[in-house]
Amino acid sequence: MSSDSIITLYDVPSDFNGKALSPNAWRARYALNYKGVPYKTVWIEYPEIEPTMRSIGAAPTKKKPDGSPWYTIPVIVDPSRIAPSGGPTVVSDSFHIAEYLDETYPTPSTGALFPLGTKALQQLFYDHFWKNVLLQSVPMALPEVIKHLNEVVREWYWRLTREPIVGGKLEDVCPKGSEKWDACGLTLQHLAFGVLAALLDKNGKDGNTLVTGTHPTFSDFVIAAFLEAYFLLFPEEWQRIRTWNDGRWERLRDECAKWRSVH
Repeated sequence: MSSDSIITLYDVPSDFNGKALSPNAWRARYALNYKGVPYKTVWIEYPEIEPTMRSIGAAPTKKKPDGSPWYTIPVIVDPSRIAPSGGPTVVSDSFHIAEYLDETYPTPSTGALFPLGTKALQQLFYDHFWKNVLLQSVPMALPEVIKHLNEVVREWYWRLTREPIVGGKLEDVCPKGSEKWDACGLTLQHLAFGVLAALLDKNGKDGNTLVTGTHPTFSDFVIAAFLEAYFLLFPEEWQRIRTWNDGRWERLRDECAKWRSVH
């Protein structure tokens, strides 16, 4: 298949081997790999996101504090499916990308990302994870993420856009070894992953780590994407996380490893 006819996934690069770091884009990448849909990654720096998304006709995913549209990654472009506008189909946001892949590229042999009747529940799960796990990690993650970005982006764009939000230098938000760091870690362990594990234990403690207990769904890739980013950013901390909740999170990451390739 020609590279011009396959899906393009837009992501931002890091200095890690393979470049992929963003958990937002990892969710879409897991979904594409699971569905077995050929794709290629186009890497764009943070300042390029808005002009690039506008140029390809991608929809903004949220609004900035001033009310203007906010463009984010991941976004996919599928040249094999023509949109009503006459151009290729463009889909923003990992949840919508997963929906699109299920609708356009059904995979009866492996199962759907959203099995029949689960989409609303998976949306609730996604919202819970976003608010109670991902956002809880932001104070710890921001100072680490900046170390792995392009130097120009790091010193200009990332500080310019993120430091006003946190009200100071990113390195001072949650320094390693500080009381705030320890408090954030305990919150992540007990109030984020601890609560999540208790919810998933409702499925029964039979050793199955997947959210639905049968095959991977989008919700599993939501967790796996976060774990992958955390594994890259905090290799030492991962040694603790892998033991939480009887090793559930390491098992889930291992379960999803076969769909972790970067194209």
